[in-house]
Amino acid sequence: MDEFNPQGYRPEDEYAPFISPSTESEAQQAAPAPEQPTITEPTEAPLTQAPQAPYPNGYMPQQPYQPYGSMPQQPYQGYGQPVPPYPQQTPPQVPHGYQPPYYYQQPAPYAQPAQQPVQQENPYREQAQPENPYATRNPAQPFPNVNYTPAPKPATPTGTKVFIIILVVLLVMMTIGFIAYIASHGKSDNSESRKNNDSFSIDDGDQNNGFGFLPDMTGDTYTEIEDEITLKADNGETHKRSDDNKDSVGTPDENAQNIKLEKLPADKDNPKYTTQAAYEDVSASVVTVVCYNEKISDNEKDIVSQGTGTIISADGYIITNAHVIGNSRMYAINIVTKDSKSYQAKVIGYDTWTDLAVLKIDAKDLKAVTFCDSELIEIGDEVIAIGSPGGVKFQNSLTKGIVSAVDRELTINKSVRYIQSDAAISPGNSGGPLCNKYGQVIGITTAKTIATNFENMSFSIPSETVEEIAGDLMHYGYVTGRTRIGFSGMELGNQNAMYYDVPEGVLIEEIDESGSLAGTKIKADDIVTELDGETITSFQDIYDVLANHKPGDKIKIKVQRAE
Repeated sequence: MDEFNPQGYRPEDEYAPFISPSTESEAQQAAPAPEQPTITEPTEAPLTQAPQAPYPNGYMPQQPYQPYGSMPQQPYQGYGQPVPPYPQQTPPQVPHGYQPPYYYQQPAPYAQPAQQPVQQENPYREQAQPENPYATRNPAQPFPNVNYTPAPKPATPTGTKVFIIILVVLLVMMTIGFIAYIASHGKSDNSESRKNNDSFSIDDGDQNNGFGFLPDMTGDTYTEIEDEITLKADNGETHKRSDDNKDSVGTPDENAQNIKLEKLPADKDNPKYTTQAAYEDVSASVVTVVCYNEKISDNEKDIVSQGTGTIISADGYIITNAHVIGNSRMYAINIVTKDSKSYQAKVIGYDTWTDLAVLKIDAKDLKAVTFCDSELIEIGDEVIAIGSPGGVKFQNSLTKGIVSAVDRELTINKSVRYIQSDAAISPGNSGGPLCNKYGQVIGITTAKTIATNFENMSFSIPSETVEEIAGDLMHYGYVTGRTRIGFSGMELGNQNAMYYDVPEGVLIEEIDESGSLAGTKIKADDIVTELDGETITSFQDIYDVLANHKPGDKIKIKVQRAE
């Protein structure tokens, strides 16, 4: 055991207390060593002093890093009483065991238990820490195996276990309920929503989204049935529904003034025609269309659809998209003008083929837009779109772009040639005007491309088509010259057909006894797969075929029937 010698002790060496004898002065080495005292536990925190001992083979532990010339901050014990800084030089010699009261005192890891001589074994000898297998390891040898016992995992609280059990039970119940719901809807084919005379009623939830429920036909074998039918005139029969809202059914007026298409201004090169000027001319004629389930209310939860409308006459006629009003008269419709006035609207007529609808509000002296002949537009012309993306909150928003293409054919309707532009369009813009820089409406916004890697591809119905359709809707409530087959049904697209293992086509749910299928071989639950030699996979395919025919024409129809 080495004796503890406080001579030469410095407080800054508190964490490296073993100083070499070579650093002691000659006077210190010559001074006689006092008798070895015994340290008892003081009542106040002592300045603990660690043993000083030589190390084997000249070993010297590393000193803690201290920047050269660094001086620690001087903490204050009280106002105007700074604590003296750590001394940077060896303090004056004091009697053995004496503790200067003005030195910084800090508990050290080498504190000795009470009533024990201040003696300590060298911790760096091999025998000092035999339990540490790395203390005397030979660098040339690999690390020894150490038996490591991981701490046991804490037990899961009882509350957590109960929560997990309840969650699992709820998931199982939801799964069972969902299966029961599918089963009940698959067998129930007589719901009120299916009982209507729509020839191609794609506004029904089952029909429109392509994810309806089928009768139990999975795994059946199918036989092809072919027949010839005579097309009948529509005359608005397809728009008669059992779920019409009486407050939303309007009356056509044969004396209503139709839209007029104007030419470009004679002074079209005048610098007064700017985007700002065009917006001022048109924005007062743009309204927000808000549809409610049964009646208009202040509760936003009752809103089922929002879009944009364009005032086309001073006495309250408004044009919008048919899909904004759900291709029906079943909703209560509220019109909000730019100056925040509200009017309840009635549906005069709508056309699913072109996605146009005419509404009427009880108002006078409204500002109507001016239409320009869409045949006069050219690729590269500047255009602006005004609408209510997201509804009333962003009413009368303006976006700008150019005409990207004209006479564009889309799969959504092959009977219309659309205007393509790069003006940004969002949900809620539908039914709003697409204008040239002169403030003239050249089209009604209806669709956009939503797909990865595609941006700013929006499409508008040309003003030439709007004029033709809006005139018939205002005067008759339907588009004249249209034919119909006369059934309601559901699309069986590729996904539904694969899921249910049925042929791809359009499922016939109910046949109109006054339609073209009455008295033929075709029955309910048949799947229409071909019409007039064209493959049928959607209602739009049927519309495209009928657009090429007039009432009285005979065409062939093929269906697949489950056996």
